[in-house]
Formats: sequence, structure tokens, C-alpha cells
Amino acid sequence: MTRQAIENLLARQKAAYARRDEAALASLHAPDGIFESPAYGIVTGRDAIRDVYRYWYSAFPDFLLTWDHALIDPPRASYFWTFSGTAAGPFFGDVKIGSRVNMIGASECRTEDDLILSIRHVFDFSGALMRTGVLKVKPA
Repeated sequence: MTRQAIENLLARQKAAYARRDEAALASLHAPDGIFESPAYGIVTGRDAIRDVYRYWYSAFPDFLLTWDHALIDPPRASYFWTFSGTAAGPFFGDVKIGSRVNMIGASECRTEDDLILSIRHVFDFSGALMRTGVLKVKPA
């Protein structure tokens, strides 16, 4: 893919995130695409990837993931993102409803034929679990 094609793909991804549209996000992945994150490990296939997006949007109905600029070196693109959301339901355990989660992370995509072949997310998953009350931490 060209740099411009990757920029267009990322713009569609960003718009789908802004709309909280898990179907549109999943459609950007190759049918046998790979999605990797600390929360899910490795997930393969567009339907399974859509289920990941659906789960996060269910847990955080006000889910917001944004980024400014991507570093693009075709066929790869990477970006640092920010996430914010308010827990409203199960999130890898019982959550404290109304708990606010803000975090930063990074993603790296490998692209081909106007689709995401693979994406890897890196973020502080344990911190998100602590902020939602799922993971309890005892003071030292």
C-alpha cells in the first residue's frame, strides 16, 4: 500500500472509532486478520475482531479512542493513542459502575490491499482493571 492509501485507511478507522461503529472497524480488517492486545491475546478473523470491539463498546458505552498523527512506513503504520471511557458493565470481571478509565497506548498496523492484516495494541491493561475495580491492590 502507498502512504496515501494507509493514511486513508487510518482516517476511516479514526472515523469508525469516533462513531463507535464496531462493524465498520471490523470491516477494515482482512477476513483472516490478526488483532493482538494485552486484554485478549491474539484474536484471528474479522468476526472475532468485531466481537472484541463490541465487548469494549459494551463495557464503555462512551468509549473514545483518538490519536493525532501516525508514523507510516508502508506497509506499516504506528500511532500513540489516548482512550477514555466510563465503565457501565462487565469488563473482564465485575466493575465498579461509573468508574472512569483514561489511558495511553500504542498500536502498530500491517496493511495490504486497503485492509489491516494485523494490528498490535500495547497498553497498561492491569491499570485499566485496577481503575474499574476488577483488580484489587493492597497497599504495601
